[in-house]
Amino acid sequence: MTSAGPRRNDQAGLAAEAAAGGGLSFEGRIRTHYRGLPESERRIADLILEFPGEVAAYSATELAKLSGGSKAAVTRLVRRLGFANFDEARRAARDAQTWGSPLYLLSKKAPSGNFGARIEEQIDQDVRNISLTLEQLQADVFDDIVDAICEARRVFLLGYRNSHYLAGYARGQINQVRGDVYLLPTAGETIAEEIADLTVDDVLIVIGFRRRVAEVPRAMAAAHAAGAKVLYVTDRSAEAAPPATWTIPCAVRGKDLFDRYAAAMSLLHFLCVAIVDRLAAKGRGRLQRIENLHEELHDFD
Repeated sequence: MTSAGPRRNDQAGLAAEAAAGGGLSFEGRIRTHYRGLPESERRIADLILEFPGEVAAYSATELAKLSGGSKAAVTRLVRRLGFANFDEARRAARDAQTWGSPLYLLSKKAPSGNFGARIEEQIDQDVRNISLTLEQLQADVFDDIVDAICEARRVFLLGYRNSHYLAGYARGQINQVRGDVYLLPTAGETIAEEIADLTVDDVLIVIGFRRRVAEVPRAMAAAHAAGAKVLYVTDRSAEAAPPATWTIPCAVRGKDLFDRYAAAMSLLHFLCVAIVDRLAAKGRGRLQRIENLHEELHDFD
């Protein structure tokens, strides 16, 4: 067995090493101690660094078997990293999965089944998420949301990261049947200038799927303070958002590492169609004017 460098096996030594990793992510703690790990613990650490989510999926015995190590080595490693026991380490990994880090959603297991089976599983997961999302909607609450968007002086859609694309999609649809619909943030800009003049006559639609940036709750709080109505479309891992007038959680998880947005797209499509129906002749009139301009401007081949 090769040596991994100087190490301390006594109880005080383990406690001192554990304190050095406090406050770091799971893999950050491992990297802090990696050079001093004995070979038995390093094999386990290597598996965790490559697939940190496996800690959440397996028991200490199973993790030891996967890595070719021992349960005792797993116990020593998690204590060295600052966890009281393996259950505490597993909770930390599960928290990271809930937060949405793709690194913690990777699995060592290869996709099961043939290509046809994988296609069927893909469809089943998206259908399940769409059902979970749409079946929770309450008709009276949904009608209030549609009315507010149709009657607002201005409508703003805010989203960061993947949520920005979803916000852009919704903005593009709503903008066809009513004016004064804006996407935030615009390229290279902060949002303070855009939301400084929000009033009770405005609506802010926040698309906030994990991993959420700090500006999301702050923007909602600012909009709420200004009296604007706030619709928060998020995932089911999100904490309650008191500044939001309405919150619609979407099912986004599946069996692979990336979140799935089929349910979010279906919800936004459902919402946009309802807005078109509610605006009726007024919305159709705007749509006709836009089509006339497309023709005059030769926008499309």
